[in-house]
Amino acid sequence: MTMYISATFKELTRKRVFLVTLILTIVFLIMFGVGLKALTGIAEQEQAAAASAAERLMNGMLLMILGLFFAQFLASFFVLFSSMGTVTGEQETGLLLAVAARPLPRWKLYLAKWLGHAVWIAAYSAVLFVAMVSIVHAVTGFPLFAGDLLRGFALFLWMPLLLLTLTMLGSVYLPMLGNGICAALLYGLALFSGLVEGISSEGGTHPALEKFVLLTGLLLPTDSVYRRSLYELMGGSDWAGLTATYLGPFSVPSVPSDAFLLYTVAYAAAMLLLGCRAFGRKDL
Repeated sequence: MTMYISATFKELTRKRVFLVTLILTIVFLIMFGVGLKALTGIAEQEQAAAASAAERLMNGMLLMILGLFFAQFLASFFVLFSSMGTVTGEQETGLLLAVAARPLPRWKLYLAKWLGHAVWIAAYSAVLFVAMVSIVHAVTGFPLFAGDLLRGFALFLWMPLLLLTLTMLGSVYLPMLGNGICAALLYGLALFSGLVEGISSEGGTHPALEKFVLLTGLLLPTDSVYRRSLYELMGGSDWAGLTATYLGPFSVPSVPSDAFLLYTVAYAAAMLLLGCRAFGRKDL
């Protein structure tokens, strides 16, 4: 397995995907930190001592959610661009045939490729999460607690890994470009449903919208896991009412349950199993 993890990293650097993503991420974090510092400076000059502790807390919460919203964008698109051609892309170049010729069962090869991508995606997402949370905490003073931080961190890492399992399964059946478009559309649909639910939460959610959100969450649970990550990071039930009434489209009106998190584990296992079986039967 170590060999495939190393080979995956070499492939990502050869394609310049990892290096370009890393450079752009550093640029984004610098710009976000500078902009956040300027924004909070202006707000402090305008409000001075008039702003209450509750207002400062809510402003820090809003900025934390906005920062992590863009962070999950970066993590998701890194998944899409790095893994959308895992099978069909390597098949078209002939690389897959050379790798599959080794005396290794195909399902082990598929899992090894998934694990190789998962390690680097998790490492990138971890650095991104820690950097974003640290910037917002340092600039705004938003309070963080170890238990909430660890739970939010673990769920933030789980979100791109779910997208990876779906994207790799699609790479067995679809050409590289088609798989990327399909996975991006599904990810966008899940994100869109979460934003719509947040916008409509003030006036009461329509039953048809609830069914739509549930269906998209079952089809691709990335946004649901992301919202649960925010819920945990923001202190769980202690601040749930604030995030449901103050943040508009970024609200968390309905928090995915523990049972739903177990569903995401079963979802990932099923996607991996289907991918292993499909790859084992694929004509190379």
